[in-house]
Amino acid sequence: MTNPTLTILCPMKMEAAKFSRLARQYGWTLITTGIGGEAIERALATGPQTGPVLLAGVAGALRRDLEAGTAHLISEVYTSQAILHSPIIRTGLRVTGADEIVATPEDKIHLAERTGAHVVDMESHAFAVAAERAGRSWAIIRGVSDGVDHHLPAGCDAWFTPQGGLRPFVAARNLAGRPRDLLQLLAFARRTSRAMQNVAKLAEDTFVANSGYAST
Repeated sequence: MTNPTLTILCPMKMEAAKFSRLARQYGWTLITTGIGGEAIERALATGPQTGPVLLAGVAGALRRDLEAGTAHLISEVYTSQAILHSPIIRTGLRVTGADEIVATPEDKIHLAERTGAHVVDMESHAFAVAAERAGRSWAIIRGVSDGVDHHLPAGCDAWFTPQGGLRPFVAARNLAGRPRDLLQLLAFARRTSRAMQNVAKLAEDTFVANSGYAST
């Protein structure tokens, strides 16, 4: 029997890189979408139109008990219209989406109080709405790249291309004369790498060991 092939959407190339081996091994479709809701909507509209779809990547913690580098199943998505529930993941955290990077501890705490969410990213709200509209079975797994008390460097949302790759010269120019922010960026990269290793492992456990979504 052949199970529907899983489609994985990763906003950034550094996130997708952690899934390349699994995609080859299990015959999954892996797409690097670019950052933000519009990029996710385009990927859903132009990618495979059958089978379950997984949004995988990193997010910022909104609660202090979530440690950087950990990975979590997402069962609820807070949107401006409603709270949407994953048809695949029944028990997990709540994520809220934001159209801009939520950088400061104060902003993160305020967002948690307003939405009841555990983590924040820039894609889940658009992803869940678009997947529901298309009648797709969907899931989200997010790794924690920055804790509540981590500050992200100002302007870091401009460091990435529309395809989800890093603009190293833009980042270098933006960080010139700001050694503290450079150290924060390097620490963010290390946390992201560790988090995505755990995201990939959790995805394999969820879609192979438990649910049998590997292509056979």
